[in-house]
Amino acid sequence: MNKQYLLLNKNVLNFKDYCNHHFMDVLEHILSKSQPISETTDFDSGIFKKSYLNKKKPVLLKGYANNWNATKKWNLDFLSELEVKDDVILEIGSNNQSDTSFTHQKLKAFIESVKQNRHDNGKPPAYLTLFEIFRLFPHLKEDVDFSIFTKYTKVNDIYAWVGPKDTVTGFHYDTLNNLLAQVMGEKLVVLVSPKHNKKMYISKKYDLGAVSSEVDVNNFNEESYPNFKDVEFLSVVLKPGDVLFIPKKWWHYVKSVDTSISVNNFGALLSDIIFTKPKEIIKHSLHCRGYYRSKNNCTCHMVVDGEVINRF
Repeated sequence: MNKQYLLLNKNVLNFKDYCNHHFMDVLEHILSKSQPISETTDFDSGIFKKSYLNKKKPVLLKGYANNWNATKKWNLDFLSELEVKDDVILEIGSNNQSDTSFTHQKLKAFIESVKQNRHDNGKPPAYLTLFEIFRLFPHLKEDVDFSIFTKYTKVNDIYAWVGPKDTVTGFHYDTLNNLLAQVMGEKLVVLVSPKHNKKMYISKKYDLGAVSSEVDVNNFNEESYPNFKDVEFLSVVLKPGDVLFIPKKWWHYVKSVDTSISVNNFGALLSDIIFTKPKEIIKHSLHCRGYYRSKNNCTCHMVVDGEVINRF
């Protein structure tokens, strides 16, 4: 594991002692007990399908994106020069576990605030998530190459993620397989197998295409989640050019080590087209109409002065 995260006091004997000593932020403890994620530099698509996609096994494709145009030329200045007419949506804090909070801002203004490290120190930094950069700028699709994965998928939803150091996406799992590519900066990812579902304390908070955990590792309550201490973790720090395969239903926690640009591809297999996607569309339609999960407890709406505001 990256040494900058191994700040754990060697005298800490158990999970409870660690919680008490570190005011319930247990990330360092998790990293100290985590195992590395399998990695490969063999980018043969057939091997990827047989050994990882079919087996639902995570893998780090080490350096897979080293030669992408995105990895070579994308930076904050590059993004700032993109002409985006409408405001972008920024997440504030980890909406998976905390109260949902988002805001809108011009892309150029947001990028400038990141460059100058401007944010309210009393609040978590703003995070540009699920940015549909390739819908707005189709020619930029030439800057990435997810073909090792998209050779087998039928529908692909590709997004960019941009934020300063310490932006966090808390533990959740996605209902589709995911390739996460690191373009600029470094990003910490912690994975948990679906076999630990009961120990991850599934949240009732609604999230389109995903399921959240109630556990906030940065503000952990051991009395509420006692079995979490028995979870087995995998972890990796993604460097520019690294691509991580996160199989569907694998829990993951993500934190930016420094200013970061990432691109991900949610890929739907034929089985997902038949079963998963229709189910998600129906649930979201019912949710927006007030028939499935409360708008007071979801990641797509927030309540401000009693008024429900739709993120989208």
